[in-house]
Amino acid sequence: MSNMKRWLREHGISYAQLAKQLNQSQPSISQKVNLKTCWQFDDCRRLRDVYGLSSDFVQDLVPYEAVRDHDRDHEEVSV
Repeated sequence: MSNMKRWLREHGISYAQLAKQLNQSQPSISQKVNLKTCWQFDDCRRLRDVYGLSSDFVQDLVPYEAVRDHDRDHEEVSV
């Protein structure tokens, strides 16, 4: 399973919602999430700006756990 597919499932974001956010069709997003088509530069930039996801993560160049570790490192601590 791709990083993006797993991330979308864990965050309750549908392909339709992501397609709307990226101004693309749902079939296009499905192809990208399922690694049938490559993510484009503008896709990666928008995913970084909106969700804080790195292009390495989006393109499966790093393990899924890398984003979880990153999120945990940047959690706010209340005192």
